[in-house]
Amino acid sequence: MLAVIGGVTVTIALAGAFGGLRTRAGGPAVVSPGSTVDQGAFKVQVLDARAGRFSLGSFDKNDDKLVVRMRVTNTGDRSNGVSSFIGGIVAEPKPGHYAEADETRSIGELPGGATSDTHPRLPLVVQAVWPLPATTTLRSVTVALRQWNYGQGFTDDSFYWSVTKSSPITAKVTVPVRMGATS
Repeated sequence: MLAVIGGVTVTIALAGAFGGLRTRAGGPAVVSPGSTVDQGAFKVQVLDARAGRFSLGSFDKNDDKLVVRMRVTNTGDRSNGVSSFIGGIVAEPKPGHYAEADETRSIGELPGGATSDTHPRLPLVVQAVWPLPATTTLRSVTVALRQWNYGQGFTDDSFYWSVTKSSPITAKVTVPVRMGATS
């Protein structure tokens, strides 16, 4: 009997020492604005948000929109379009309900101008855009960041980063929204 109790005690001690008794997170990390989130293919800091009726450039409509600014660093070894990054983020207006950003209106900014590309290890600011109904008032917005997966292609031998709408959410960031923005 003592041998059984001693064996159970040793087993519990070993399991605890190697992390077997630790509680595991049941969902995505909840992080503060400005904290760095590692999505795999990108490291992201959600900076701020604004909403109002404005245009982001000469070819953009002057309409109601939500814009969330993020500092984004491509961690891979290939350049990607800003639209690829946008595929890995969503707004969460209500828990469990997600809104995709407008890929064609979301833009990247580098010193000296706008860009549509993310280059390896070159941080840039991405403005993710969501259209808003004219009467919408927001105090804050939650941005959910999906986990990118590095794997082999289905039909070839190449390896690359990918994300889909069913990729798990790795982190959520809630940021205050500056309402009435005009630019």
